[in-house]
Amino acid sequence: MPPKALLLAVCTVFCVAQGGLAQAGVGTWLADPLNTDSGLSASPAQPWTTQAALPDLPKLQGLSVAKQAQIWTLPQLTAYALAHNPQTAAAWDGLRAQAASLGMAESAWLPSLSLNTNLSRRQAASTAGFTVPARNSVNPNLTLSYTLWDFGLRAAKMDAARAQEWVAGFTQNQSIQTVAFSVAQAYYQLLGNQSLVLADEKTVAENQKNLEAAEVLHRAGQATIGALYQARAAMAQAQSTLAAQRQTVRSSEGLLASTLGLDPQTTLRIASLKLGQEPPQLHSAAKTLMHAALTANPTLQQARAQVAVAQANVRSAEASGLPSLGVSSSYGYLYQGGFRPGDTWTVGFTLTVPLFTGFNTHYQIRQTQALSDQAQSNLAASRNSTEATVWQDFHNFQGAIAAYPGAQSGLENAGKALEVVQAQYRVGQATIQDVLLAESTLAQARYTLIQNLVNSYVALAQLSQAVGMPLGENAP
Repeated sequence: MPPKALLLAVCTVFCVAQGGLAQAGVGTWLADPLNTDSGLSASPAQPWTTQAALPDLPKLQGLSVAKQAQIWTLPQLTAYALAHNPQTAAAWDGLRAQAASLGMAESAWLPSLSLNTNLSRRQAASTAGFTVPARNSVNPNLTLSYTLWDFGLRAAKMDAARAQEWVAGFTQNQSIQTVAFSVAQAYYQLLGNQSLVLADEKTVAENQKNLEAAEVLHRAGQATIGALYQARAAMAQAQSTLAAQRQTVRSSEGLLASTLGLDPQTTLRIASLKLGQEPPQLHSAAKTLMHAALTANPTLQQARAQVAVAQANVRSAEASGLPSLGVSSSYGYLYQGGFRPGDTWTVGFTLTVPLFTGFNTHYQIRQTQALSDQAQSNLAASRNSTEATVWQDFHNFQGAIAAYPGAQSGLENAGKALEVVQAQYRVGQATIQDVLLAESTLAQARYTLIQNLVNSYVALAQLSQAVGMPLGENAP
């Protein structure tokens, strides 16, 4: 059958089949012949599900029994987190990828060499009516090409790639500081919550003494049944607060474990917070710290690197509209059945002159220049934000330090006041309301001192993150 007749027959069969399917009520098959709608949910109200084999979730790490038994310090926890937290790993992988991008940009300075081989079998019919015998041919070709001059295009692209590597490097530094601060914040929060448990246990013990005293006085007829009920209510409230605070400690333990890249159920032991010690000390002035942040803060340095990237992109866009000169050379060898093999070679220069690109290059230059100006503005905003953050964090830390002596004095005086009122209550010179009020004042004083001490360490860690370097003295 002639080719034209065969093609006409195929088209006729397809049209007849299409009409028959439409009449049979299966026209929807033609709307989605590859059945791509099979993965959709039945209605907008039903959630989407898939049977695809998604990548496995990474397994959460755990600690050995020996490591769970040891008492961890903040430096040990920080070092472990930096080595195992996925956030730092992702930032480092990003830096590795950008280093590879720099290698790709630098490769433009080297020549390219390629080898291609054509294998074919050919048969043709002559116009005289006879058939030429089939011939096999093999034609390997080796091609070498190199750009001699491009008016700085390769250099600009390499500078942009190198600046992008700086951005990735400072991004990694920022991730390191973020993880370190998260560990410190979770560590101090756990310290504070553990101390609050101890404070609540003391409050329960004090309420137990108050309850016992109320029972003794009630049996002796020196206290009313209402006073006894008040003592019991205070005791129940103290026990409830203690139970809730213990669960808060478990939550804080899970948060600290998560910052280390561990299973939240992992047990971590840390030393207790010492309430009698002095808060952390800092001998640097705010102006000194703001000046240090200009060279140490990774976010600010990242903004500076972004400016370098934008400037290199401007040079790259400008060079892309200029001529380029390249040289190329190729060598080939042809093996063809029925003929003697022969070789071919070429050497030539290529001059490329962009004459008109539909104003694409013009607008590309305008775009990169605008992005460069934007990067400069972002850098200025980042500097202002960094200095303002350092200033605020510095005075937040100073505020926590300034409040500590008053909190310490308040705890001491509240303890003495409770002792006096309890002694007066035993001899009938004070009421149960006086005792409960004094006990509540002491509990609040403990809370205030613990929170103040924890806040001072957290504020110092936050100030260190804002500056971009470790600061302060003393460790809890």
